[in-house]
Amino acid sequence: MRGWMITAAAVLVSSTAVLRAADGWETTVSAGLNVTSGNSDSTVANAGVTAVQTTGKHETRLLAEANYGKSKTDGEEQTTADNVKGGLEYKYTLNGAFLYSNNSAFRDTVADLDMRLIIGLGGGYHLIKSETAKLDVELGAAYIREERADDTEDDNIAIRVAARHDQTLSETAKLWASVEYLPQADDTDIYLVNSEAGVEATLNQRIQLNLRMVVQHRYDSDVPAGRENSDLALISAFVYKL
Repeated sequence: MRGWMITAAAVLVSSTAVLRAADGWETTVSAGLNVTSGNSDSTVANAGVTAVQTTGKHETRLLAEANYGKSKTDGEEQTTADNVKGGLEYKYTLNGAFLYSNNSAFRDTVADLDMRLIIGLGGGYHLIKSETAKLDVELGAAYIREERADDTEDDNIAIRVAARHDQTLSETAKLWASVEYLPQADDTDIYLVNSEAGVEATLNQRIQLNLRMVVQHRYDSDVPAGRENSDLALISAFVYKL
């Protein structure tokens, strides 16, 4: 646990320093820790960095996040969460439509997933785009490479269908929801679904401190024996805007 927290802190500090020095980036840093004690003891920690830059027709989003959790019941300790994700998204707007590149790398030790690399390209459309609301839909293709803990590897091409909604509720609150569906091109019975919904509200405007609550759901139709298809996480964190 200590080693994971030191590594996460080092990544956050170095990433924050680089993005803060760059011009035009809107950067936030988040961190949360949930601890329970009693009949069962558990610790769940999360940390992340998000940076967005919008210049004219170009929009770039960078993200890095990590989650780690342990629980102890009747003297038996087990890891309940151990994953890390990095992402790079880019959009080029063309009169309401846009071209995109959506890329991510994901590792989940609890799910026996050493790495999942997704490189996606395609197009989309702004169904709604105003000062308070935005709704985007996307359609394209993605290359997916997976490496499992049992040393198996898999490469495939998938169809990518996605949507994201962002809504400003007030000057101090916002919410968002997104979903991504990735069926394998040559066998649509094999697919991934990634979805997220969240809300964020200001706690202190002077120091730009927010509270964020996020629900993340990942579904993998093709998992190793003994593993669940579905992973659901509820994440709460304090967010500081640079």
